[in-house]
Amino acid sequence: MRLLIISIRYAPEFTSNAIVITGLAQQLARRGHQVTVLAGTPHYQLSSVPAGYAWWPFHREFLDGVKVIRCWAFPKSEGKFAKLLNYGSFTLTSLAAGLFTTRPDAVMVVSPPFWLGFNALILRTLRGCPVVYNVQDLFPDAYLASLEVKPGLVTRAMGGLMNHIYRASDRVTVITDSFAKAIAAHGIDPKKMATIPNFVDTTAVTPLPRTNSFRQRHGLRDRFVVMYAGNIGYTHGAELLVEAASKLAAIPDLQFLVIGGGSKQADLVNLARKRGLNNMQFLPTQPREVLPEMLATADIFVMTSKPEVGGTSFPGRIYNSLLATRPVVASVDENSDLAEVLRSSEAGIVTAPGNVDDFCRALTMLYHDAALRERLGRNGAEFMARFYSSQAVVEQYETLLKGLASH
Repeated sequence: MRLLIISIRYAPEFTSNAIVITGLAQQLARRGHQVTVLAGTPHYQLSSVPAGYAWWPFHREFLDGVKVIRCWAFPKSEGKFAKLLNYGSFTLTSLAAGLFTTRPDAVMVVSPPFWLGFNALILRTLRGCPVVYNVQDLFPDAYLASLEVKPGLVTRAMGGLMNHIYRASDRVTVITDSFAKAIAAHGIDPKKMATIPNFVDTTAVTPLPRTNSFRQRHGLRDRFVVMYAGNIGYTHGAELLVEAASKLAAIPDLQFLVIGGGSKQADLVNLARKRGLNNMQFLPTQPREVLPEMLATADIFVMTSKPEVGGTSFPGRIYNSLLATRPVVASVDENSDLAEVLRSSEAGIVTAPGNVDDFCRALTMLYHDAALRERLGRNGAEFMARFYSSQAVVEQYETLLKGLASH
């Protein structure tokens, strides 16, 4: 089978989307399929654009059996305007590249940006190949739920375009059942949807001792570390971390460590600075090779979300947190997929989004109960080993794509 994947994020970037799509492409290639990926200029949360990628409109390379065509994209994503330039430029260059690739048996396009679906639909019209639209976030639902975007002409237009993409695609894959329900609520045929979770390399994160070189290097030593690691965006409600750090400042060895970038990262740093919080530390996104030690440094992982966002977005980083055998405290909607994962795995505590008192009570309880921390952490690792292997997920994608390609 000849498969074309359109994904703006790909290795060496290591966002959740990049890791999942890179792994999927490589494993399909190992199974004998010819896989071509149209990817953007690698830059997101990297210290710099790797040499050789910056200004070439197209850059071809083979990575682990996968033909990767780098389509130039504006190499910045911090802030709304930069992200729009990044998304828009990749849309144009990837469309041009797609028109000159060997005709694929199937096209899989990964959102965001959501409008990449139109690139795949154009390729289907011109070249007669079926389209799979892979949904990693719901638009405009996630924007509206964040309250950063108000309902209006733009969001209505976005919703109309999304529904057109859903209807026109041959299949729509979603990462959670709640995504499927939300899409079906817009009148989309549930039969064309398939729920396939993002797989996890369960060997990538090996549980390590909390005392390690990462902890020493960043001056954490004997501190009790509450770690937030991931994107800090408009929907995440990470301001809660500042409120919690302020309320728990009397616990002398408790340290909040926030690792990552994103549209709201600078605002969060400024807010903590204004509060004069000595128990809050910020680090940029860390190189992938230090991930195991970085995660092992945590005593507790925390995740936050604005209210009513949980049904429109799912933080894939939860998987690495569970693999690291540390408990999770999540300030998220009770009916969200993340809350369901934590309940099913019995690996953490769910508190109401934005409720700083409940959030702090959960952190304090775990701070004082080492046995509970150990039990929750162990539960999480066992859950991941049972349900999220890469082999099971790749087989689902392979079956779906081969079925489309054969028609």
